[in-house]
Amino acid sequence: MIKVVLKLLFKPGEYWEEYLSLENSGWKYLIKYGLTLALIGPVLSFFSLKLQEGYSDIDALVYSVTTYFMDIATVIVFSFITSRFLKVDFSLLMKIYVGVNFPIWLSDIVDIYQPLRFLSNIGLLYSFYILWSGLGFIKQKDKFIWTALIHLVLYVSNATISELIATSPLVKKVLQNFN
Repeated sequence: MIKVVLKLLFKPGEYWEEYLSLENSGWKYLIKYGLTLALIGPVLSFFSLKLQEGYSDIDALVYSVTTYFMDIATVIVFSFITSRFLKVDFSLLMKIYVGVNFPIWLSDIVDIYQPLRFLSNIGLLYSFYILWSGLGFIKQKDKFIWTALIHLVLYVSNATISELIATSPLVKKVLQNFN
C-alpha cells in the first residue's frame, strides 16, 4: 500500500493508469486505502485531544469518530456529485478521489500536536494538484475549476460539520446519559 500511495503522490501524471487498474471497483479503493489512511487524523487527534485540558475521553472519542466518518462520507458524496457533473463513471471518480485524498490524510499526521494542525492544509493544497492530474488522465481538465470548487466546499463542510457535531451540547447530553 505504501508504494501505491508514494507513487501517486510523487508521480501522479505517470502513475494514474496503473493506479486506476489495481482494482475494478471504487468501493474496493475506499475500503483498501480510504478506510485505512483516513484513520491517521482521527486516531492522532484522539490522543492529542486527550492530553489537552478541557477535553474528556468522550469528547476526544466523539470528535475522532465524527471526523473519520465525515472523511469517508466526503469521498462518497464527492464521487456521486462529480460523476454526475462530469458524466464519468462513479466508480472511476471514487478511485480518483480516494487518490486525491492521500495527501490530505497523510498530512493529518500533524494532528498529534494540535497547535500545528494548520499545517495539515499543505495536504489540502497538494490534493488540488493530484485532482488536476487525475482530471487530465480522464480528459476532464477543462472542468478543473468547478471540480476543485466542489472539492473545497466539501472539505470545508466536512471540517465544519465535524466540529459542530463533536462540540454539540446535545451530543454531550446524550452521551452523558450513557455514563
